[in-house]
This record gives sequence, structure tokens and C-alpha cells, in this order.
Amino acid sequence: MNFNGLFNNPLSVPQLTLTVILINLAAAFVLSFVSAIIYRTTHKGLSYSQSFTVSLVLISFFIAAIVMVIGNSLALAFAAFGAVSLIRFRTAIKDARDIAFVLLAVAIGFASGTGSYIIAVSTTVLGLLIVYMLAKTNFGSIRKYDYVLSFSTHTDSFSSDKLRQVFGEYLKYDNLLNLVARENGKVLDQSFNVRFINASEVEKFAKALSQLPGVSSVDIISAKNDIEY
Repeated sequence: MNFNGLFNNPLSVPQLTLTVILINLAAAFVLSFVSAIIYRTTHKGLSYSQSFTVSLVLISFFIAAIVMVIGNSLALAFAAFGAVSLIRFRTAIKDARDIAFVLLAVAIGFASGTGSYIIAVSTTVLGLLIVYMLAKTNFGSIRKYDYVLSFSTHTDSFSSDKLRQVFGEYLKYDNLLNLVARENGKVLDQSFNVRFINASEVEKFAKALSQLPGVSSVDIISAKNDIEY
């Protein structure tokens, strides 16, 4: 078998042999598996689904098989279209970003099934590189603050100067969100939007804040990710 032909860009499905079939299916599996790993790594929010991640791999694998079965037959193409139209998808896609990964899985399946390995590899590598870069730079986010900080202070022993010292040591920005007085003003519940100078020092900050006189019930919630249900 001439392996140089594997990296051509054919307009139709090449003659299928056992070697070609296995290579096509292996290419679909490997590339879609890598895309599923990147999907899991870069996913944000609470809408993550293990079954969806597994489906990304299976979609490419089975589309590659379907493309090889159809070949150049128009009749088989219509038959496959009719069979797929009978499948009803009842699981709603909660994250619009998931649609892009489904399209990538479909592209991998078609390219691998037709032996267009350059297209399959190039699309996967460049597409996932773009996804990874956008995720790492938090592209599209309009959030200035990364965390929501809440705690309670007892006015008889609390010192705002010491609080500001801790804030100045660990925080890059802080913005007061809410202030609630309880027990005739003896206890104040405070909430802040905050961003850390060093995100790895969240635990140190929480410990330092909780050790201040008059401070209790320290709670830090990440606000980086969109929360979806």
C-alpha cells in the first residue's frame, strides 16, 4: 500500500481496504479523543456532562464509519439521512460552546472517513489551539473581579485598619457589594467583589482574614465561571 496517498485531499472516498478502514477509524478516534480531553480541560460552569464528553468521541468514530459505508452512492446517502432523521435528541445543549465541539466532532468524522487526513489533523490542532487560548485568556469575560468575599464583623472588637492591611497584602481590587447590620448594629455582614494579586494565595488570605479580631464566617466564592443549571 502506498502511504503517500493517505495524505492526499481526495474529493471522494478512496478504495477501501482493511488497512484503510482501520486507519480511518483510528484517526477519527484519536483526534476526537484529544478534542474531548481539551473540552474537559477547558470546560467552565456547572453544566459539565461526562456522557457528552464520551459522545464527542463516538460521534466522530461513527460518522467516519457511515461515510465509508456511503462511499459515492447517492442512494446510500439518502438512506443514511433518513435513518439519522429518525433519531430524536432529547438532551438540550446547555452551553452554546458545546455546539462548536459537536461540529468539530462531525468535521473529524467526515475528514477521517474520506481519508482527508491533512484536513482532519489541521482542523483539530488549530481548532483546539484556538479553544485553549480563548479559555486561558478568559476571552469574552466582562468580569473585573474573580471572587465574591463575604464575612461577618463584630463592631466591638473589629478594626477596619487591620482589615485594610490584609486586603492590601493579598488583593488587587476590592469593591463593597452589600452591608447588612444585625443585632442592633453590633454585627455587620459584608460582601465584596475581589481580585487577588496571586490567585494561589486564596487560602492564605482566608486564614489571615479569619484570624483578625472580630471577623467570623469568612466565605469566598469563585465568580470566574458562568453558573448554569
